[in-house]
Formats: sequence, structure tokens, C-alpha cells
Amino acid sequence: MPLPEQIEPGDVVLTRGTEAVSRAICLMDGSEVSHAALAVGEDALAEVVGEGLRTVTFAQAMDGHDLTVGRALTTPADTGPVLDVARRYLAGHTSYAHQQIVLLAVLCVTRHIPLPLGGRRLVRTVLDQAAAAVNAMAECGRQPMICSEFVYRCHHEARPRAPYVLRTADDDTHPDGTLLGWARAHPAVPRLPLPAGPTAGRLAPADAEAALAPLVSAYATALGKADLLARHVPLPAGLSDPSDEELLSSMVAFGTALHRADPQGADGRDGSGVPLPPARALEKIRAMEAEPNFVTPGDLLRSPSLTERLRVPAGKKSTGEALKGLLNRR
Repeated sequence: MPLPEQIEPGDVVLTRGTEAVSRAICLMDGSEVSHAALAVGEDALAEVVGEGLRTVTFAQAMDGHDLTVGRALTTPADTGPVLDVARRYLAGHTSYAHQQIVLLAVLCVTRHIPLPLGGRRLVRTVLDQAAAAVNAMAECGRQPMICSEFVYRCHHEARPRAPYVLRTADDDTHPDGTLLGWARAHPAVPRLPLPAGPTAGRLAPADAEAALAPLVSAYATALGKADLLARHVPLPAGLSDPSDEELLSSMVAFGTALHRADPQGADGRDGSGVPLPPARALEKIRAMEAEPNFVTPGDLLRSPSLTERLRVPAGKKSTGEALKGLLNRR
């Protein structure tokens, strides 16, 4: 399936996955999309996934997604410089990898989200799964890179810079009112036990999906947003929320994993060889979210630097079938 005629190499392609983790990203980011890729050829999209940076056909990229949005530069320009950066990353930056659960974990603790009964349980499960995913990346010598971060970097690092740098909405994110802000001020943080070393594992998105599906269903239903779900998964009886200390420990474990995956983070220890203090682990999450390149798929959807050229919404047909029909009419 070639690119639709509305999409050209250099354009941004945003999609919404049908699985629970993807839907949760939409909920936490206040967005319609959960994944981002860059069109790089007549029938090729570049994206970063668990295995690293790769190119896929348009049909492969649409598999398992029920919404596709194509966006092009608002100020028309030759996208050659953007594609040059993308090819450079594809050729030499294979150490990067993306797991959606990592993006979801950062959103959970840095966004102002409601926490109905079961909300904390959802967040803690997300954090634990994300820590396991980041530790597995570190074992493989890979660093986390958000899918939309790759797309943003391709534009930001293009030369000359204008008109390629993508502006994002001025979102004055402040830690007050977020779980991260709550954690950084919590008196129990200094007393938390230091995280144990990582356990050997593997990248297992299916495990995260199975653990999170019922919790995401319950969370969306509690917020009155069950219509966002691709499918409802019943929640086992006896839902309860973790204690402050349990939630804080999961946040610290996630921050420690991020530090460990950093090339300068050694094995989860600070420069003196001592295990990373809990407060420093929380700062690692804050630093990741504050990084200028930390851009979400929702940021790209809302960016005034991009204009919508294609939208294939969910409906009775799958996105792939709808796009095939669109292409057949060309």
C-alpha cells in the first residue's frame, strides 16, 4: 500500500493504537493519537519501536491502529533536510528503542490527572511495567526514545533550522498537582529503601497489555470516557489502591531504571558507586519530562507548525480498509 496522495516524504503520520496502553496514552495526554512516525519514502515510514529504529510499509504501520492523521509543514518547504536527519538516525543510532509503556509512565506522573478509585493502582502498575521495560532496554544496550521524540528531532536537527523546527503548544506544565510534585514533597521519600538491582528480563509489551487492560477499562469508565476504549475488559473484584509508600517505591524504581539506561547512569548508582537516592531517582523522571526533545504524539497533533492533510477516523471499517478504499479511488 503506497502512501496516500495527501502524504509525502517528510510528513508526520500519527496513529491511535487499539490496545489498552495506547488508549491510556490518549487519556493521559488528552489526545486522539498514541504513536508517531515519519514518512520517508513512497511506501515507507520510519519509526522507533522496541527493536529500535526501523522502516515499515504504510500498511504495516497501520496494522492495529484505528485512526490515522497525516500532518505536513504549515509553511511549505523542501523536506530533504528532515529526511537527511532521519536517514542519519536510521543508519547510526540503533541503540535507541521505544516502548509505549515508558511514555505512559511519564505522562501518568507529570500530567494533572484525576485519580478515582483504582487510579493509583493503574499508575503503580504502569510504573512497574515501565521500569521492567527500561531495565530490559539497558540490558540490551539501548536507550529510551519516545516515538514522537524521533519525529521531533528529525525536524529540530534539520539545517537550516527554519522552517523545520516544530513548535508545540505552550503548555506550562508545573509539578504542583501532579503525582511527581506530590512525590518530591512527600516526607516518606528519604525513608524509602534503596531500589534493588534490576532483574534479568526481556521486552514484553504483551505482559504489560494483559496487566493493564482491565485497569485502563476501569479508569476510563470511572472518568465517563468508556467510549474511548476499543474494547472493555472486566476488572476483577476487590479493586484497591496502593499505599503512599508503595506508589512512591514504584516511582523511585522507574526513575532508577531511567538512570540506569542513561549511558552515564552506570548500573543505577550515582557517581560515587552508591545506589541512587530516592530523591535523585524522582529527579530523573522530572529531567526526562523537562528535556526539550520530550514531545508526545499529542504535542505533534496540536503543533501549529503542522497542518492536517489526512484524517481517516475509526468507524465500521478498519483504518487499513478505509485507506485501501481511499487509494482505490485515486
